[in-house]
Amino acid sequence: MKLDTVELVIDLKSLSRGINRGVFIIPLDKVEWNIEDLEPSESKGTLELMVDYGDDAVLCSGWFDAQFQTPCARCLEPVSFSISEEIYREYTWSPDPASDEQREVIPQSGKLDIFAAVQEAVLLSIPGKPLCSPDCAGICYN
Repeated sequence: MKLDTVELVIDLKSLSRGINRGVFIIPLDKVEWNIEDLEPSESKGTLELMVDYGDDAVLCSGWFDAQFQTPCARCLEPVSFSISEEIYREYTWSPDPASDEQREVIPQSGKLDIFAAVQEAVLLSIPGKPLCSPDCAGICYN
Protein backbone atom coordinates (compact mmCIF):
# COMPACT_ATOMS: atom_id res chain seq x y z
CA MET A 1 0.00 0.00 0.00
CA LYS A 2 1.37 3.39 -1.01
CA LEU A 3 0.42 6.38 1.18
CA ASP A 4 1.57 9.97 0.71
CA THR A 5 2.37 10.66 4.39
CA VAL A 6 2.11 14.45 4.04
CA GLU A 7 -1.07 14.75 1.97
CA LEU A 8 -2.57 11.54 3.48
CA VAL A 9 -3.62 10.15 0.12
CA ILE A 10 -3.64 6.47 -0.85
CA ASP A 11 -2.85 5.49 -4.43
CA LEU A 12 -5.46 2.82 -5.26
CA LYS A 13 -3.11 1.37 -7.90
CA SER A 14 -0.84 0.29 -5.05
CA LEU A 15 -3.56 -1.87 -3.48
CA SER A 16 -4.44 -5.46 -4.18
CA ARG A 17 -8.03 -6.73 -3.99
CA GLY A 18 -9.04 -7.68 -0.48
CA ILE A 19 -7.33 -6.63 2.74
CA ASN A 20 -4.26 -4.37 2.62
CA ARG A 21 -2.39 -3.38 5.77
CA GLY A 22 0.29 -0.84 6.55
CA VAL A 23 1.88 1.15 9.34
CA PHE A 24 3.08 4.63 8.41
CA ILE A 25 5.13 7.28 10.17
CA ILE A 26 3.45 10.65 9.61
CA PRO A 27 5.65 13.80 9.67
CA LEU A 28 3.19 15.80 11.80
CA ASP A 29 4.97 19.12 11.29
CA LYS A 30 4.64 18.87 7.49
CA VAL A 31 0.89 18.12 7.37
CA GLU A 32 -1.41 21.15 6.93
CA TRP A 33 -3.80 20.40 9.83
CA ASN A 34 -5.77 23.69 9.51
CA ILE A 35 -7.06 23.46 13.10
CA GLU A 36 -7.00 26.72 15.04
CA ASP A 37 -4.75 26.85 18.14
CA LEU A 38 -3.41 23.36 17.54
CA GLU A 39 0.02 22.15 16.52
CA PRO A 40 2.02 18.96 16.84
CA SER A 41 4.15 18.69 19.97
CA GLU A 42 6.25 15.90 18.44
CA SER A 43 7.55 15.64 14.90
CA LYS A 44 6.14 12.19 14.11
CA GLY A 45 2.93 10.23 14.60
CA THR A 46 1.85 6.72 13.63
CA LEU A 47 -1.00 5.72 11.35
CA GLU A 48 -1.99 2.05 11.23
CA LEU A 49 -4.26 1.33 8.28
CA MET A 50 -6.33 -1.56 7.02
CA VAL A 51 -7.89 -1.01 3.62
CA ASP A 52 -10.46 -3.48 2.29
CA TYR A 53 -10.48 -3.01 -1.48
CA GLY A 54 -13.65 -4.55 -2.90
CA ASP A 55 -15.59 -4.38 -6.15
CA ASP A 56 -18.27 -2.03 -4.77
CA ALA A 57 -16.43 -0.13 -2.07
CA VAL A 58 -13.16 0.63 -0.33
CA LEU A 59 -13.26 0.57 3.47
CA CYS A 60 -10.47 2.28 5.42
CA SER A 61 -10.02 1.71 9.13
CA GLY A 62 -7.21 1.98 11.60
CA TRP A 63 -5.65 3.98 14.43
CA PHE A 64 -3.87 7.31 14.59
CA ASP A 65 -1.43 7.93 17.46
CA ALA A 66 0.28 11.31 17.92
CA GLN A 67 1.10 14.15 20.31
CA PHE A 68 -0.35 17.63 19.85
CA GLN A 69 -0.50 20.81 21.88
CA THR A 70 -3.01 23.59 22.39
CA PRO A 71 -3.11 26.61 24.74
CA CYS A 72 -4.18 26.16 28.36
CA ALA A 73 -7.75 27.41 28.83
CA ARG A 74 -6.63 29.54 31.81
CA CYS A 75 -3.06 30.80 31.28
CA LEU A 76 -2.50 30.16 27.54
CA GLU A 77 0.69 28.14 28.13
CA PRO A 78 1.04 25.12 25.78
CA VAL A 79 -0.65 21.92 26.92
CA SER A 80 0.41 18.62 25.31
CA PHE A 81 -2.06 15.80 24.87
CA SER A 82 -2.03 12.38 23.27
CA ILE A 83 -4.20 11.24 20.44
CA SER A 84 -5.06 7.59 20.05
CA GLU A 85 -8.16 7.54 17.90
CA GLU A 86 -9.80 5.13 15.55
CA ILE A 87 -10.33 6.25 11.97
CA TYR A 88 -12.95 4.88 9.62
CA ARG A 89 -14.21 5.87 6.18
CA GLU A 90 -16.22 4.14 3.46
CA TYR A 91 -15.71 5.01 -0.20
CA THR A 92 -17.68 3.86 -3.23
CA TRP A 93 -17.24 3.90 -7.00
CA SER A 94 -20.83 4.96 -7.63
CA PRO A 95 -23.11 6.37 -4.94
CA ASP A 96 -26.60 4.98 -4.40
CA PRO A 97 -28.94 7.93 -3.73
CA ALA A 98 -31.54 5.56 -2.24
CA SER A 99 -29.09 4.20 0.34
CA ASP A 100 -28.79 5.55 3.88
CA GLU A 101 -25.08 4.71 4.02
CA GLN A 102 -22.67 7.64 4.07
CA ARG A 103 -19.97 6.83 1.54
CA GLU A 104 -17.61 9.21 -0.18
CA VAL A 105 -17.16 8.83 -3.93
CA ILE A 106 -13.78 7.57 -5.14
CA PRO A 107 -12.34 10.14 -7.56
CA GLN A 108 -11.45 9.19 -11.13
CA SER A 109 -7.80 9.93 -10.32
CA GLY A 110 -7.65 6.78 -8.19
CA LYS A 111 -6.25 8.80 -5.31
CA LEU A 112 -8.12 8.14 -2.06
CA ASP A 113 -7.92 11.14 0.27
CA ILE A 114 -8.03 10.00 3.91
CA PHE A 115 -6.96 13.36 5.35
CA ALA A 116 -10.49 14.22 6.55
CA ALA A 117 -10.71 10.95 8.49
CA VAL A 118 -7.38 11.59 10.24
CA GLN A 119 -8.18 15.27 10.86
CA GLU A 120 -11.50 14.21 12.42
CA ALA A 121 -9.62 11.89 14.80
CA VAL A 122 -7.46 14.84 15.87
CA LEU A 123 -10.49 17.11 16.37
CA LEU A 124 -12.27 14.47 18.48
CA SER A 125 -9.23 14.20 20.75
CA ILE A 126 -8.84 17.87 21.66
CA PRO A 127 -9.65 18.27 25.36
CA GLY A 128 -12.76 20.36 26.04
CA LYS A 129 -10.96 22.56 28.58
CA PRO A 130 -7.23 21.87 28.32
CA LEU A 131 -5.29 22.81 31.46
CA CYS A 132 -1.53 22.93 31.95
CA SER A 133 -2.16 21.72 35.51
CA PRO A 134 -5.31 21.12 37.57
CA ASP A 135 -4.45 24.02 39.89
CA CYS A 136 -3.57 26.55 37.16
CA ALA A 137 -4.46 30.00 38.54
CA GLY A 138 -4.85 31.58 35.12
CA ILE A 139 -3.27 34.43 33.17
CA CYS A 140 -4.07 37.11 35.78
CA TYR A 141 -1.99 35.34 38.45
CA ASN A 142 1.16 34.63 36.45
